[in-house]
Amino acid sequence: MDYAIKHKRAASAAHKQKAKGAPPKRRAIPAEPQPQEGCRRGAAGQAAIRPAGATAYGFLKVRFLPHLTGLPVTVPPRDEEDFYRSFTLLCSHYGITPMETRSLGYPYSKALALWEARKLLRARQEDVQVAEYRDAAGSLILQSKETYNTGNTLYYIPVVPLHRLLQDRRTKRAAQLLLATCAYLYQVAGIPYYTDEGSYLCWQYDMIREWVENDRTDWEAESYNSNRSQLNAAEHIGNVMQRRLSSPCHLNRFAELVEQFVPLNRFGCECLSIAEKALRLWRDHPQGHVYRHADTEVLHGDDDDYNEDCITMDKYIGFCAETEGWLYHTLSECVNNEFNECRDIQEPVLTRTFDGRAQEADSLDFECRLFSLMDDLCYLLNTTDNENS
Repeated sequence: MDYAIKHKRAASAAHKQKAKGAPPKRRAIPAEPQPQEGCRRGAAGQAAIRPAGATAYGFLKVRFLPHLTGLPVTVPPRDEEDFYRSFTLLCSHYGITPMETRSLGYPYSKALALWEARKLLRARQEDVQVAEYRDAAGSLILQSKETYNTGNTLYYIPVVPLHRLLQDRRTKRAAQLLLATCAYLYQVAGIPYYTDEGSYLCWQYDMIREWVENDRTDWEAESYNSNRSQLNAAEHIGNVMQRRLSSPCHLNRFAELVEQFVPLNRFGCECLSIAEKALRLWRDHPQGHVYRHADTEVLHGDDDDYNEDCITMDKYIGFCAETEGWLYHTLSECVNNEFNECRDIQEPVLTRTFDGRAQEADSLDFECRLFSLMDDLCYLLNTTDNENS
């Protein structure tokens, strides 16, 4: 931001002016000065001069309410009663108290009530959308749509750094906690793996391999050998780590590993913190799955060919080889180029209907904690691998 520069100047002497006429004669000075009539000084002194406030800011003190325009509409006689019954249930569920609007006349009162409710929900930083629809009987009912915003992030968990940590005797014990955490994510939470046939990342890696091997003449010998080496290492280590993540022993000993582990350094403390988060998440949501609340309204059909313009959750969540080097940069470029052609993104969504029935004890708590766990895990694996390198 540009700031105005304050220039300070030295005060210059004023130019002398010539007298216009003869100077007046001197008069005797009286013994006591006499106050002049009609020129008495006030006791309060000079009045303070303040700049007037900008009148344009006056509108900020006024509360403007929604205004409905258009021709008068005819509403069913039960609409107002149905709306406020559903609206009361919605406000009670989310714990908000909007202003009273019934006296303002329907349907203006409905528009004002929804406007107020959405404003209160935004103030609580809740990503909730409120909409109205009619059921089979024609009753007006409100629906809320809670969404977990993934923030256009690629949740790609690298396994090659974990493999290196398990091979190093200095970090092997602490890395066992991360291995158990990844086993939970793979076996229970359903995070896809890049060597699984049919997974999105498996298809991306296969496409990169075909590109390198089929166009060998387009590469220099050194680049070709280096790229093939990275692809072979990613495939080999990926198969080894997939077998380890598929083993049930890591989940059977998960709680025991966490209880018996004593951290000796910062890395050990961070591994223990992540493992404890994963273990609590598993205990609180034993059946929790990453796709449990996946939004299906953005899908155009069961066939993948119809969903090419949608970034489904399996495309930005999964285990990958690593997040450094030529292979990952090529992978991320291919993924981002494809995502730029999409118009929709699939995210966890929970829809509630306020029709008088009791609300299920369901929430997006699992998704909020799961994505936070994956974010912490990715950060630790990436930063630790870079430090060791």
